[in-house]
Amino acid sequence: MSEILALAGPMGFVASEKSLCSELDVAAAHCAAAGLTLAVSSADAIAQCALLRAARPGLALVADTRHWARHYANGGEPSQVSGQLIDLDTWAELALAASGAAAVLAPAGFIRLGDTAALGAVLAELGQSSHPGLVGLVATDADTLTPKHLPGFTEALRRGPRRPLAFLFAHKSKPLARYPRLRGLRELLSHFPGSHIHGVDALAGTDAIAHGAGWVGIGASSSRRWPQRPADNEGGPLAAGYLPGTFLRELLEMRSPLVYADWYANSPSPACGKCPRRLESYRPVPADKALIIAHNMHGIDDFARELAAQPSAGRAAWLNGERVAALLRHTQLTAAAGLVAADLTLRYLCELDDPQMRETTPAGGWR
Repeated sequence: MSEILALAGPMGFVASEKSLCSELDVAAAHCAAAGLTLAVSSADAIAQCALLRAARPGLALVADTRHWARHYANGGEPSQVSGQLIDLDTWAELALAASGAAAVLAPAGFIRLGDTAALGAVLAELGQSSHPGLVGLVATDADTLTPKHLPGFTEALRRGPRRPLAFLFAHKSKPLARYPRLRGLRELLSHFPGSHIHGVDALAGTDAIAHGAGWVGIGASSSRRWPQRPADNEGGPLAAGYLPGTFLRELLEMRSPLVYADWYANSPSPACGKCPRRLESYRPVPADKALIIAHNMHGIDDFARELAAQPSAGRAAWLNGERVAALLRHTQLTAAAGLVAADLTLRYLCELDDPQMRETTPAGGWR
């Protein structure tokens, strides 16, 4: 199979039902209304997709059963179906029939850093499949994108019988929030344009769109924005005020509303033109958390549509201009209690594109 399944728009969302924020229902409502594809990322993705399709027949769905999140691939067992009586095509046919999804990610195991035997086995097994609804998945360590590992990775992909693919890069914390990994993702997309990138945040996702990704799945929650490897302990530090990260277009940040309240203590608090609530008004209750998820959906969607509306040759330059402007806006803020610290991914992306090769400061300026 030489063509990857075309999905609606340059981006969609990745969500799970395991949330107190109603993230799956909120994401489904937005994707259905906006004509976007929703990737359901859950061990129970088949059943969850079936329920969503029954409730929203027009919703485009991709099922990700997350085999990669629980099992490592190896040379003898690259996927869930390895050594079984059914092959990937039969598995895909059964999964799609039961779920009603438009596509399903191959149930490949997670590929350890530098494990060329496992990568070769995953690609070889994918090469034996031909089902049009089966999306070949390569889930691996984010350090694969660094200069030490990327050349061997891309060479193995070139030797593989099936491309383009869907990629997922995982790590203990914020997989793509490193300069070499962001640069490596751009290089990977230059070799394999049209590839899908699953499970990223808005900054990394829009950068992937600008550099040739065919589709990007942006996580509706932190666990889906920043996927972890199978051996990583789940969870991280609790968000300030126990509130989800909230997308702020003018800063290109995803912080708790309480962080913004501190940053804007001495200036007018920002508000979303589509939401009736100001940032400081949210409380750590399920209804307000769901409202934040809904805000993130339309805020990130609008930003991605702005990007997609640019001529393809000028998207990267336009995006760089938006990021630099957002970075510099941080310097205009004076926090009341803490320090204003710009997002690391935002800083690294600005540094990547700076013609003077300058470094950024934590406060959002240039050194």
